[in-house]
Amino acid sequence: MNEPLTVVNAALTEIEQWGLQRLADLWFPGTDTSPAMRALPDYESVVRTALAANDEVAAALREIARTAADAADLTPEVVDSWPTETVEAAYLFVMCAYYMSKTVRAAIGYPGQTRVPVATATPDQVFTDELLAPVIARGPIYVPTPGSTGDE
Repeated sequence: MNEPLTVVNAALTEIEQWGLQRLADLWFPGTDTSPAMRALPDYESVVRTALAANDEVAAALREIARTAADAADLTPEVVDSWPTETVEAAYLFVMCAYYMSKTVRAAIGYPGQTRVPVATATPDQVFTDELLAPVIARGPIYVPTPGSTGDE
């Protein structure tokens, strides 16, 4: 272990923390747009929150983190040889923790959830060519309700 460990949660052992950091570096190394996961100012907080969210997914993360800590060389090909279901659950954990970060959401331009009631929506927000095309292509369909003549 060449790098200092970032203590995230007492629920993770030192080995699990090291493995998580290696996975974070592999899966979310940072790009021109998105920051590296371990560089996030709220890294510890989002990991703690994710650990508390789902015990089953957190258990998968712990298992894969231990495996990652023991791997001599951690590459996508190495991870691909591990149990798929467990790796997918661990990836889900890391991905969700990453996108919980306000820093990440700001970097990718995600404004967060906003309230846009239909009553205040503009026509271009409600009716788009893409939404209307299948309806127009299908044509009119009328299904009379019981007791109606169909002339209503």
